[in-house]
Amino acid sequence: MIGDDTQLSMSAAERSKASVLIVESDPNDRNNLRTAIKALGYGGISDVPNHMAGIEKLQGRRFTHIFFEAKKTTMPAREFLQKVLEADSQTIAIPSSSSPNVDDVFDLLILGARGYLCKPFTSDSIEAAIVMATKGDPISDAVLQAKDRNEALVAIMMSSLDKAATIFRQATQFETAKREIPKALATLRRSAELARTFSKGGDAALIEAMEKFCIERSKGPATRLGRLRKRLRTTRVDDEPEDGAAAEQVQK
Repeated sequence: MIGDDTQLSMSAAERSKASVLIVESDPNDRNNLRTAIKALGYGGISDVPNHMAGIEKLQGRRFTHIFFEAKKTTMPAREFLQKVLEADSQTIAIPSSSSPNVDDVFDLLILGARGYLCKPFTSDSIEAAIVMATKGDPISDAVLQAKDRNEALVAIMMSSLDKAATIFRQATQFETAKREIPKALATLRRSAELARTFSKGGDAALIEAMEKFCIERSKGPATRLGRLRKRLRTTRVDDEPEDGAAAEQVQK
């Protein structure tokens, strides 16, 4: 089990400098979210009841973090996120939904959302959502390159695993690498949670996708030397003249 010392965190100074906008149509959820964020020590907090009001609020003030409903209110959530990121690409936008496995939420992650918050939420889940969205790595470009969602999710997870393994190996020699271990482990956990939450077909389909991914990866050379040898063999084959040309060169 991974101890608490491997968790990402935000300092009191970082929390106080943060400014949070809440876009939530349900009055109870809006009030509870505001109260919890304030209790966690985050700085200026504002709230509005719909996406259009959120856009209007952004015209007069910059927010570092925005919690917003993943469902449509006065405008589609997708359009809201696009406008937010066009105004400031550094804004950390976190959609909230009682159904985090729906396609809409995953689409928001692809567009640039930095995490998600499941309803009903708790103080701990709010804290985890903010910290991971702020300190964790953004969603991998593999999402855009894969032929289907499960393949993309597995690619993200395996990429996180590779990175964590590399950092652990480097940490045996370099002190700087040791300081990167908490972030690497948190990113790996996040990628696994992301895969289980958004995979199509449940755990069985996700496991099948993992099996296919690992089989495909195992077909290639496992070491850097092996990959180099494969490239050299390929180069030699490409450079070799055809039989007729070879015979002509011998005769000359």
